[in-house]
Amino acid sequence: MSRPPHLGVAPRARIRRDTSSQRPHIEWAESIARDLARFARLPDEALARAELEARLEAFRAALRDSPFHAQRLHAAGLHPGDLRSLEDLRHLPTLDRAELARSWDAVPTLAPENAECVVVKSSGTTGDPVNVVRDRRDCLHMWAGLRFFAERAGVELPSRPRVVLLDALPGGLEYSVRLPILYDGALHRISVLRADARERLERVKPAVIFSDPEGLRWLVEQQGLPAPRLLLSSAQHLSTELRAALGRVVGAPVLNYYATTETGPLAWECLAHTGHFHVMAPDVWVEPGLQEVVVTRLRPSVLPLLRYRPGDAGTVRRDACSCGFQGWTLEGFGGRGACHFLTPAGRAVDAWQLAWVFKHHTLRAFRLTQVEPERFALELAGASEGDTGPLCERLTAALRNLGWERPRVDLRHVAPAVLGTGAKPLPFRALGSG
Repeated sequence: MSRPPHLGVAPRARIRRDTSSQRPHIEWAESIARDLARFARLPDEALARAELEARLEAFRAALRDSPFHAQRLHAAGLHPGDLRSLEDLRHLPTLDRAELARSWDAVPTLAPENAECVVVKSSGTTGDPVNVVRDRRDCLHMWAGLRFFAERAGVELPSRPRVVLLDALPGGLEYSVRLPILYDGALHRISVLRADARERLERVKPAVIFSDPEGLRWLVEQQGLPAPRLLLSSAQHLSTELRAALGRVVGAPVLNYYATTETGPLAWECLAHTGHFHVMAPDVWVEPGLQEVVVTRLRPSVLPLLRYRPGDAGTVRRDACSCGFQGWTLEGFGGRGACHFLTPAGRAVDAWQLAWVFKHHTLRAFRLTQVEPERFALELAGASEGDTGPLCERLTAALRNLGWERPRVDLRHVAPAVLGTGAKPLPFRALGSG
């Protein structure tokens, strides 16, 4: 199925800079935050399940309107109407990243006149890059989530808060725009690679900083910057060392949340118990009792996701946490597990500091293994021959910057199955692990 002609791939400015069109969605954002807060304190599991199942009616309609889901269920002898309860989900087929990458334009429930949808591409850092169709509310959902995250962290945002997206990737888009949907605030995207990054951050005086761990490492190295009220981290593994350093240098609470480009936010890491990720019901349902993440998105969206497998390990159970959360919690989260490489001098380096290198290249999957103090084995699946030279050069330079004087990278092209089937491969392996 070809892409509908009215969809453009990542027309960045149209969605991100159109501030006036945010105002009709403010009440919706408030309702999203209220529902997340209410479910986080709902002690009655039967009541919580009943409320989630009430959302299945609209979800069934979305499955019927999705060419991909309707055909797939029909081929399996099923119908969207067979989904009457959360327990019924286990009888329906799952969807993995590779299948979504192949069928991305058939999954949405698109109307030809819908001009507010855009297509964004996932980073592909740890698996297949995926084109993801988003409607207007999908693009704005993070700001509804931020209202909720601030409450969970015990942070009161000021009126007209300034929010900074701290970008550590080369070539990142920079802009400053109004943010009516978040208390009439403002949003600034700042690249840490620019010479004036520190000065810009001092001028903005942000209440909230979003970044990945690479951007947060840069923040730790700065001295005397105005302290934000809240730090948010996502996209990669957040090491305990970096979290501790942020606590010493910045002093603001650090809320680490689990999200994918395909699903949006799924869970946030408990501030009292590291490694426990509390599920963001009622927006999503993550199936309990499995050994991997399987998510059905119950929040209305142009992209209905039924039993989607992002490729991350973990088990969900019902939890009454000492932090006050009552709901479902993801434990044993393995998609972005810790890995440390050792320099020849014996210094441990967080391997996830190299993740940005791979975001510049189209890959099916990769695995980087330290096999000797100065030698690394790089396995690539789905990389073009013309892309591997620049990738290896960039990776070698990054290793030198992190403390290796003469790093050697041995490249091997492999089939995707070598790096794992169905699930997202763990991209880094430490010395002595293989």
